[in-house]
Amino acid sequence: MQSSTLKYKDLNDGDFIKKLALLKKYDYDKFMRVLYENFEMYPERISQDPYPKDTKVNALNKVLDYFKQIEEYEKCEVIKNILNGIKEDDISDNSEH
Repeated sequence: MQSSTLKYKDLNDGDFIKKLALLKKYDYDKFMRVLYENFEMYPERISQDPYPKDTKVNALNKVLDYFKQIEEYEKCEVIKNILNGIKEDDISDNSEH
């Protein structure tokens, strides 16, 4: 399987966001694969990302649902692990207060 060439740099990178928006509109499968590859390569950036937890969880769930629909269950496991990490981060954050 060919790897996508669009790699996460910084969500504030306008070019990255524009390319993602175009992919989402014109090649949804590649859009999801680019998201997945970047989630897999940089899982720590998801928890460090300034977006609210609910936004991240919703986005990850959409990607998870997509890969369930096309029966790529190994990708689902990776995404589930990231979701579990977000939940664990939330639990540890709450226990510190």
